[in-house]
Amino acid sequence: MRYKPANMLKNILFTLTCIITFVSASAQYGDYTCPKFYVGLSTGINNQSGLIGPNFDIPITRWFSFGVGAGRSSWGFKGYSEGRFYLGECNRKFAIGAGASYNTGIKKFTTPMPTTVGTEDVKFEFEPSLNAFVSAYYFFNLGREGSHRFYLQLGYSHPFDNMVYKVESNHTLTEDGEAAMQILAPGGVIFALGFSFGFGGNR
Repeated sequence: MRYKPANMLKNILFTLTCIITFVSASAQYGDYTCPKFYVGLSTGINNQSGLIGPNFDIPITRWFSFGVGAGRSSWGFKGYSEGRFYLGECNRKFAIGAGASYNTGIKKFTTPMPTTVGTEDVKFEFEPSLNAFVSAYYFFNLGREGSHRFYLQLGYSHPFDNMVYKVESNHTLTEDGEAAMQILAPGGVIFALGFSFGFGGNR
């Protein structure tokens, strides 16, 4: 498997453009319901659901919810669970969330990297990674009824183990190569956005 960051970035930018266009066309800010659960999709950098993936959010009260999700990431498949506390009624406006995410890793992964003998195709094994994260959100109303949501997210994900890969080929990475792997590995600043559809609410 080859990692192509340029193609991945193009896919993320295309997805962001589509979501922003959709929000601009349909967002209405008025009275909204309090749905019983949400089903959504999110994308971003160090996003809990990976490069892009579905998520499910269940309001426990009007100000607290519990969510789970999964998707594909640069480090294999990724899943998470999270609790969120909202300052706006009906799980809206500003929110703080905390939880844990898990990446399954990738057994065989090959990509060009700077080594002590120049740029070479290096074979890796990406090991599973468990992270704790905390995030700040802002939720906007979405749709004519206002029962759906669009959000922006900023946070930080901290790995429990910083060495989550092995070089399987006969290469030695340079400092630049090791730094690139640390950037690619799970963890770091989170910047994401997403939308979710609410179901089961009443006016």
